[in-house]
Amino acid sequence: MNIDDTLRKRLISELLCLADSKWKLGHWYIKVMLNSRTLTDATAFAGMSQDELGHTRALFRMMEEVLELPEHQLEFGRSVEQIHDMHMLDQPPQNRGDFYLCAYLAEAALWRFLATFKQGNLLQLANLVTHFGKETYFHRLNIDGWFKTLTPEEVEQMTKALGHRLPQVLAWFGQPEQGDPLLDAGIRTTGVNEARALFTEEVLTKLTTHLGLDHEAATTLLAGSDNMNWDSDRRRPAGSSMPAELWEFMVPTSDVARLARRPLAVSIEDNIDLF
Repeated sequence: MNIDDTLRKRLISELLCLADSKWKLGHWYIKVMLNSRTLTDATAFAGMSQDELGHTRALFRMMEEVLELPEHQLEFGRSVEQIHDMHMLDQPPQNRGDFYLCAYLAEAALWRFLATFKQGNLLQLANLVTHFGKETYFHRLNIDGWFKTLTPEEVEQMTKALGHRLPQVLAWFGQPEQGDPLLDAGIRTTGVNEARALFTEEVLTKLTTHLGLDHEAATTLLAGSDNMNWDSDRRRPAGSSMPAELWEFMVPTSDVARLARRPLAVSIEDNIDLF
């Protein structure tokens, strides 16, 4: 499939917003694993983190092959200022209710955005999205289970966090666009505007069902988003980047870590005499 330079840059930017956000979310799940209440929760966090990081790697490899990007540079060759990660996940969860809310919002937003490519004419990407959807389905089942067992304290925590978290994830979708070149080219068959609308409808149902918010209050929350001084390519505030501590957790810079992550294409040439 022939993709001109302008469309190629737009596609790279959009896919990095998905891949980098999944990369970051996967490390969130790793971090909270030690706070698991039960073995079942720990197993869920482990599986969900493995899925998210696998999706990230798969997207990186697909972009390298299809869009002819340098091998392994997306994962190890970018600085933190070049990462297209979801701004909502910059601040760590303040409590269990806040974590449940962030996990739900991030998973729902990422899937709605990913699904725009599911029936597109870039088959390598469409096939990946179909596979991701099967794994993401189980993430949503886990989150639905957590929502059904919320304590009154957790409901209060989630309700309090909504005013801060929800506008950030709504901003991630961006303001309604007049044109969508990826949609026009058939690379996706659903526009970002429709993806945002589907996300909003789903969240409205979830908030009124599990948090006891009335429809008017939930609708008011969904109406707010902050896009001022916005970097539309990275879908986050202009000039911002994730906290240094989180970036170091994702891509450790110690000599041992650098050695361990050397690409197979390089390390396979090592000649180690063990005797």
